[in-house]
Amino acid sequence: MAEKKLEGAGLRGQVAGQTALSTVGKEGKGLTYRGYAIEELSKKASFEEVAYMLLYGNLPNQSELSEYKEKLKKYRELPSELKKVLELIPASAHPMDVLRTGCSFLGNIEPEGDFSNQADIADRLISIFPSIVCYWYRYSHDGESIATFIYRLQVCNIILNFGHCFGI
Repeated sequence: MAEKKLEGAGLRGQVAGQTALSTVGKEGKGLTYRGYAIEELSKKASFEEVAYMLLYGNLPNQSELSEYKEKLKKYRELPSELKKVLELIPASAHPMDVLRTGCSFLGNIEPEGDFSNQADIADRLISIFPSIVCYWYRYSHDGESIATFIYRLQVCNIILNFGHCFGI
């Protein structure tokens, strides 16, 4: 049997799956999320607006965005059990390893339940990931246990206040 010679670039032209979330190379170039070009979103939309759109299917109106930001703020706090785990991770660990460990442990103390909870779980993870990295970094590098439930009226975004988190 003759061997078939493989040519080309990987999976070019192959459909790997169907999704309403994004397209890559639509009309030969670019990246779109729910029909919006990534360049447009990066210039005109906040992180929370894009997260909302990806999860719920549309860009939020002002009322929806305000409610969503409040929801995300409430999800930032780390459970004390998770803080104890993060305090055991050495400063030499890679932040992605810290996130993986934090996410795995969180799944044990806050089980998913059924599939109907998927949006709330996604919102919890969006909110808590920066808290996980910030808490671990400050504790492992400075020995300081920081508050991750921060209310800032002017700066209520998901990135928290990295100056606070990283001691800058």
